[in-house]
Amino acid sequence: IPAMGGLGKLQGFCAVACEWGYSWAWSDTCCIDKHSSAEVQETIGSMFAWYRQSALTIVYLSDVPDTGSIGSSEWFRRGWTLQELLAPRTVLFYTRNWSLYKNLTSANHKKDATVLAELARATGIEPQFLYDFSPGKDNPRSRLQWASSRLTTRPEDIAYSLFGIFNVHLPVLYGESAEHALGRLLTEIVSQSGDISVLDWVGEPSPFHSCFPAHITSYQRLPMPPHLNAEERSSAISEGLRSFEVLSLQDVPGSPTVRSVQLRTPDSNVLGEVHDIHSPDRVPLVRFFGRLLALPCIPYQVIAIQLKGADPSSPNYMYNIRASGLTPLEIALPVNLEDVTRSQGVLYLVRPWHSKLLGPVAELHAVTDEQLVSTLWTPFNALLLTQLPHNEYKRIASSTLITAHPLDQASVVNSKIRVFNIV
Repeated sequence: IPAMGGLGKLQGFCAVACEWGYSWAWSDTCCIDKHSSAEVQETIGSMFAWYRQSALTIVYLSDVPDTGSIGSSEWFRRGWTLQELLAPRTVLFYTRNWSLYKNLTSANHKKDATVLAELARATGIEPQFLYDFSPGKDNPRSRLQWASSRLTTRPEDIAYSLFGIFNVHLPVLYGESAEHALGRLLTEIVSQSGDISVLDWVGEPSPFHSCFPAHITSYQRLPMPPHLNAEERSSAISEGLRSFEVLSLQDVPGSPTVRSVQLRTPDSNVLGEVHDIHSPDRVPLVRFFGRLLALPCIPYQVIAIQLKGADPSSPNYMYNIRASGLTPLEIALPVNLEDVTRSQGVLYLVRPWHSKLLGPVAELHAVTDEQLVSTLWTPFNALLLTQLPHNEYKRIASSTLITAHPLDQASVVNSKIRVFNIV
């Protein structure tokens, strides 16, 4: 049969399998009936296990010449190939002419230190995960970051290709939007693990839920809040307080672009469940009710916002924000907060709460006030929430990284954990 197109690739694959002494081989080029929705569903749900149980996985890099580098291949930018890389225990890479990569004669390139180092550079995945990966929901944000720069032909496949990596079993609904598919996956991860690291992103919000991103690219990178020593923290607090000496309830005379708005205090009955910060073992885990996210948070109510000015060359508004228990902060937002506060009037900067904030193996019943202060009196990435009717909230300004600083030890020791119902 003429070795043309995909058939040539299939023939080369079978020839290599025979050279290694195998009588049977499986290739997604021809072994999936993509016209059968039931078979596609079963395949997507089983594919990680098939690769994991394979005696050998052969990876053909058609765009890498014999003298080329493995990291230049398009294979590392495709969504489905992430599980093809992580799941198998034994992998061999072949170049354009079906030659072993760099003529390495090892029976498993995952055990070759040179290849592992190249794979780590190409994927951003640490070698121990490349060599010995376990599917599941541990550290889910890192797994999302591994997939964040990859692409799929069908947009919803970027979520489906991760089902095996997270060991979740969900319906495959081709025709749904990529935002909906990703939202279903993230909901399942949070519901099963209680892990809130998937809420740590910056970008466009999803129509599925305001706490989820519209695109997986939002997980590519997130700057960590800076660590401040005692002297730097004290200086930041003093500087922040001085910056608000001119804050008032009236427009600042002579400066029409600088305005201050005082925000109302909400009724206590709209704040949801309240839990003592000193009893972290009694705080409920994050949970979903349909698409309603019940999220435990340490809240800091925004009590005043000050518009410094709008940049006519971009849709950004520069604000000084004062929240109870936080040092004043300055952020650039693509939305006019005055429009938001005019309709709702209540804003919160919140720190999502999870026991992992105190350490991965913390014994919550034995946590001391000193441990709480040491852990929580640090800068953190805050979510900005606005109140909606019916005791619900919505995340806004997600396109901006908001780094918040607790004001002092008292603001930590006296804080409470409240459960916000977020849509």
